[in-house]
Amino acid sequence: MDFKRFSLMVAETKADSFADSLAQGKIMATRCTACNQEYYPPQADCTHCLNQDMEWFECPTEGKLVAFTQIMVLPEHFGLPTLEIPFGKASLIPSPVGLVEVKQGIRIMGWIPKVSVDALEVGEPMRVSPHVLDDGRVTIVFDKLG
Repeated sequence: MDFKRFSLMVAETKADSFADSLAQGKIMATRCTACNQEYYPPQADCTHCLNQDMEWFECPTEGKLVAFTQIMVLPEHFGLPTLEIPFGKASLIPSPVGLVEVKQGIRIMGWIPKVSVDALEVGEPMRVSPHVLDDGRVTIVFDKLG
């Protein structure tokens, strides 16, 4: 799968397999084999020690919401002609997005569909998961736990 299936702006990257992993239900990050620095989104080169030997690892799927906001104008491909889960309601009203810290130093950005920003609190537990949209693009969504 091309990275452009995940990013609206970037068509090519050295970390193309990131989008493939999302389509398979896994959120992946990279770790430098020399200094153990971890990167999400994944990077092909370590900016800490400049090593080019990186290894992939799967991110945890649960964490805490550390920040959120509300997108008032959704990407065009979210305005689907028919109401589709999980973005059916989001295609009609503004949608929250946020950052979930799944481990020290690893924060994942994603959509929080069908939840009002009034119902969200920093620190609450969330589950992070990839989702393939009807147009074939992949994205990341959060679900409240508990």
